[in-house]
Amino acid sequence: MASIYDKLVSDLNPHNLRYLFYLVTPNETTYNTVEEIPNILEPATTWMLILVVLEFLLLDEKKYAFNDTVTSINAGILSLLMKIGGRYLSAAFYAPLYDRIHIIDLPKNSPYTWILCFFTQDLAYYLGHRAVHEAGVFWSFHQMHHSSEYYNLSTALRQGAVQDFATLFFDLLQAVAIPPNIFVVHRYLNLIYQFWLHSNAVPYLGPLEYFLNTPSSHRVHHGRNPYCIDRNYGGTLIIWDRLFGTYEPERQDEEIAYGLVTPVASFNQLWCQFFEFKALGYDKGQMRDENGKEIFPGLLNKVKAALWPPGYFPGVKTKYFFMWLYMDDNTEGIPKIEYPVVPYNPPLATPLRIYLLLQWSCVGKLRLQQISLCNCSRPFHMGHTVRDLRHCIYSHCLLTSIDRGYNGH
Repeated sequence: MASIYDKLVSDLNPHNLRYLFYLVTPNETTYNTVEEIPNILEPATTWMLILVVLEFLLLDEKKYAFNDTVTSINAGILSLLMKIGGRYLSAAFYAPLYDRIHIIDLPKNSPYTWILCFFTQDLAYYLGHRAVHEAGVFWSFHQMHHSSEYYNLSTALRQGAVQDFATLFFDLLQAVAIPPNIFVVHRYLNLIYQFWLHSNAVPYLGPLEYFLNTPSSHRVHHGRNPYCIDRNYGGTLIIWDRLFGTYEPERQDEEIAYGLVTPVASFNQLWCQFFEFKALGYDKGQMRDENGKEIFPGLLNKVKAALWPPGYFPGVKTKYFFMWLYMDDNTEGIPKIEYPVVPYNPPLATPLRIYLLLQWSCVGKLRLQQISLCNCSRPFHMGHTVRDLRHCIYSHCLLTSIDRGYNGH
């Protein structure tokens, strides 16, 4: 069995760095069967962690915070541990669904099929991403990714643990035509590409901004300034936003404030991941005005409160897109940013910081083991799922035990 050192040397081969930028060819990433697809995510994850550490050491200290960074990495770990059998839901269920519903037999080893899937997967990502922003309580599946008040490479790792359940449908739409061996590769490459978008160090990229999703475009997406809300949903490409009217360029005369419209002000992993389900699914429907009158009276209005846009209130104009409603004016109800912006960052004494770092590192072996098990192509087996769930619970208990420390207690 290869040592951790050997694994790191293998993963950090510059050849693997190309995957972070989608710089691969159809020939080298086309496989005859799903089972032949290597674990694309593993070497990419190693590069991601190395780049996070380098950025942490090199960037201005105001761009990073220790407790926020660890919370982001923990969220990425929890997201990996929640995968069914170590895979994204869509990758787990795509092949059997394709066998039952596909109506077009595209060649499985053609570069043209590969190129077509590059576009269909990115469109599927756009639709799913837009849905989890605009379709009411579905925002709860995704808001964890936006909860950091910092914007750096570690933010890319801050994923919603159960987001796959909300976006599964859009990936599976491709099963009417795209072969599984092509889909699975693009499902992972599309996600991996988005890592480098979470950077404040990369400037506006000129002509590339017209068709590629870039750090500049994605900074807008993560902003809580009124003009940033519900904008720039693209994954690899920005053309869908331009086509469907959700594109917004970064403004050089207005500093972007990151995070949720109402900052969560906590590093408790469990709370950050799931608090919005109650807030949108129940609390919003129970709201009353200053006179004590229900804002959403009756069952139907309470359902609207949960499923219509997160910012929806009676009187707000909405429009249909695909299968859900979105707000006609994306800035309505969004407060202006008050500068200077001071992110939530409780001070940590150096001894506590060292203790938390050591305790957090104690689960490193488990994390590396679990990442190595996240094979996108291994056959689905209930035993894998049960084992992964056991690891998930154990690891999450360890991570939760030091959450109070991250919050300065």
